[in-house]
Amino acid sequence: MFDMKKIPVLKVIMIVWLVLSTCYVVYGEYTRLNVYVAQRAYNMGLSEAVNQLIQQAQTCKAIPITSGNQKIEVVSTACLKPPAGSEAAPK
Repeated sequence: MFDMKKIPVLKVIMIVWLVLSTCYVVYGEYTRLNVYVAQRAYNMGLSEAVNQLIQQAQTCKAIPITSGNQKIEVVSTACLKPPAGSEAAPK
């Protein structure tokens, strides 16, 4: 029924298939973990930057923000006072 030479070849093929399948699954999980860690670090950094911006804005000083060649200064609207003698807009 089975030739004695076919059995070791079949075993080798099955072992190679099992090793390659395991490597494929492990690599996929490793990649997924890397993406998860990078996304979590990005979100934490973004949250920290926003929190620092809020804290600095509460001091009522101009905050310089730079991105590449663009630079602006922002101030909290809570710190702005209407000009003297002006009244609120009528409704």
